[in-house]
Amino acid sequence: MDVIRSRSNELVQGVRKLAHDAALRRSQGRCVLLGERLIQDWLALGAVPSQVLIPQQWLARPEAQRVLLSWQAQLGGLDRARSCAWLLLEGTLADGIPGLVTDAAPIAVAAFHELEDIESLPQDGDILFFDGIQDPGNLGTCLRTAAAFGVKACIPGPGCADLWSPKTLRAAMGAHQRLSLWSVRSFESVVERMSGPIRAADTHGLAAHESDLRVPGLWVLGAEGRGLSATIRQHPRVSLHAIPMQSHTESLNAAMAQGILLYEQYRQRQL
Repeated sequence: MDVIRSRSNELVQGVRKLAHDAALRRSQGRCVLLGERLIQDWLALGAVPSQVLIPQQWLARPEAQRVLLSWQAQLGGLDRARSCAWLLLEGTLADGIPGLVTDAAPIAVAAFHELEDIESLPQDGDILFFDGIQDPGNLGTCLRTAAAFGVKACIPGPGCADLWSPKTLRAAMGAHQRLSLWSVRSFESVVERMSGPIRAADTHGLAAHESDLRVPGLWVLGAEGRGLSATIRQHPRVSLHAIPMQSHTESLNAAMAQGILLYEQYRQRQL
């Protein structure tokens, strides 16, 4: 394992920039995985990082060597393990990378892939469209919930948080590797492709338990605070569905509302 001793090391500087800069992540097609659990999840689903950076403090833990050996085994042998650079960060070199100032946890850099050919959007399962969800933790939780309920694809619309930010990735806990993730120009381009129902979560819609949610289709989730955009709420193909609540409660956050709606959908399909 090579040792990095300088804070000005080009690789360390590059990882810091990648963690902070969404445009750089997209131009390189790479993201930063922060923490042992997230790296484990990505490796288990077949990802091969280009680098794994190990803080010296973490390596001193009793279980660290066992974890490293298990990661290398998951890579499928020495050839794939050698294609990944294993680097030791001396001292506090991990400081300045978001989420790791106090964690002293491993960091990995891995490639990501988004689909763009709208004609290939699946028609045989559920799809989620996120309408301006700006909080990365909320967006990541939405992805994690979607994967738990077997959603096929997720589409972040304009104004959403970056799918590949460290906070989104950490909240999603490996869901990025379990879902088809799409980059599209507009909501309308998705609507044109959809043959099934298009449903949106809204406080003024038909109660979800009174709606027929058995047929797969597209779900739209609005942003925190403002909810659905007017264009989507008023779209002729969109049906609105609400979660009944006590009158003194204004709304739920997007991830919580999504979980309730997807569970109601799942429940109906089991009847």
